[in-house]
Amino acid sequence: MLKDLLPIIQKLTEGQDLTASEAEKAFSILESEDEESYFFYTFLAALHTKGETSDELLGFCKANQHFVPGFSVGLNADRIIDLSGTGGDMIKTPNISTAASFIVASKGIVVVKQAFFGVTGLMGSADLMQEFGVDPLAISREGPQRIGSIIKQVGMVIYHANSMAKPEERKGYFNFWLKRVPETGLAFVTAYHLAANVYSPIPMKRRVYGVFSEKYLKPLSELFKKLEYSKGLVVHGVGGLDEVSNIGPTVIHEFTTDTIREYTVTPVGLGVREAQPYEIRVASRDESIQDFLKIIYSKDKGPKRDLVLVNAAAAFYTMDEVSTLKDGVDLALNLIDEQKVADKFEEYVKLYGDLKKLESLKSKAQV
Repeated sequence: MLKDLLPIIQKLTEGQDLTASEAEKAFSILESEDEESYFFYTFLAALHTKGETSDELLGFCKANQHFVPGFSVGLNADRIIDLSGTGGDMIKTPNISTAASFIVASKGIVVVKQAFFGVTGLMGSADLMQEFGVDPLAISREGPQRIGSIIKQVGMVIYHANSMAKPEERKGYFNFWLKRVPETGLAFVTAYHLAANVYSPIPMKRRVYGVFSEKYLKPLSELFKKLEYSKGLVVHGVGGLDEVSNIGPTVIHEFTTDTIREYTVTPVGLGVREAQPYEIRVASRDESIQDFLKIIYSKDKGPKRDLVLVNAAAAFYTMDEVSTLKDGVDLALNLIDEQKVADKFEEYVKLYGDLKKLESLKSKAQV
């Protein structure tokens, strides 16, 4: 019951950390019962003011599991990866993680990419895919069997885990996001921004996760360890990117089952030119779509392509396809130039989207 949240909220307002069990209980009650969102706002503001810990985010993920239970797709969890992150970069870039996901999938690695509409950027992955007739949220609402069949058919899926939940069981959550936030405009950073894409109902053991602020690298890398991931990278591009950067250094927390190692990489060390922020920025949705297509179809040879390459490289390194990030850049570039990435993208759109829309957008982008 909602009243059970009172001692938990009191604990937060006094600056005390919650246990994973307390956080799990709080999020479960909020998402199922708080239809007016008052407790939601109070709890999330208190939690973020104190600062989210890895245990609290673990409880958040476990609460998600109540509403979106895990399911098997019949594949080795150690050979599946997701390139989703927090979002929230300070520079409006093309949809980097989606383009990188198609590069990784073109190598035969299974990619289960979480997607949603743009919140801070011009286009989220869901916005982008809808331009090609693909609706990740509608696919998600069809359930595990549909998602599993797509993975088996094409070796990847772009979906949204939270859309798999039953609205009647998660009234608090859907009301908070679909009604209260637009009405009030109180869209401050919360645990949802930090970890909404962390929980995966599809078992996997490897991740690349970008964050919008360096201060969240440690709690999120600790979280993945507690979720028993075998290897991954949590990354922050200094200067405002929630991904591996080509405009400056990238701080990386590389985690395994036993360790977390922190280090910094530079664009030159990754084998690409250090660009200026204006060179990777987009000004409109149309420009974002066209940049995406130019990268996929090997027409863009500049900094925006480099930004995609270094992020695909992070996934190849995490999957042990290469021994260094620089080698991963070379592998990603070869896959683009050999048209394997374009082939994978067209295969996906042909099966789950609208090829006529794609051809129209290709013509506009001159690819």
